[in-house]
Amino acid sequence: MTGHDIPADPEIDSILAERLGGLGAKSTVFGAGGYGAKWSAKRLKTETAQEVIEVAPAEQRRILAELAAGTSSAAWSFDRLDSRDDAVVTLRGVVGSGVGSLNPAYVIIIVDVLTSTIGIAAHAKEGLIKQRTAQKAVAKVRSSLGLQRDQR
Repeated sequence: MTGHDIPADPEIDSILAERLGGLGAKSTVFGAGGYGAKWSAKRLKTETAQEVIEVAPAEQRRILAELAAGTSSAAWSFDRLDSRDDAVVTLRGVVGSGVGSLNPAYVIIIVDVLTSTIGIAAHAKEGLIKQRTAQKAVAKVRSSLGLQRDQR
């Protein structure tokens, strides 16, 4: 994964802060906790984890169809980003990760037909207690898509 259409960090940080603010709003009267959660989330460090997995072309087609149809076992919706060519398809979405799957992780999946690889990158906010949210998100996506390392 070498930066194919990966959104800039400020965009990812903003999305994660909004999601964490939404969680804070649910936990207090009249949603007042959302402001504090969002304010705090903006100041937390964003951790990143990534993996590149080699897969057969048939597996790539299956994974793209599964993500497009929303039929993955994790039932996440991923947006397909515009690609410069059909050889590289980039998808992104937010998944629950960390303890109890409550911490949002921004996930980017890049399917590269030319190199027969699928890259999974995850970004997540980490507080004082490190939950390894980004690493868990990558593992969760890989598992839900039925991917193991080195499937060739």
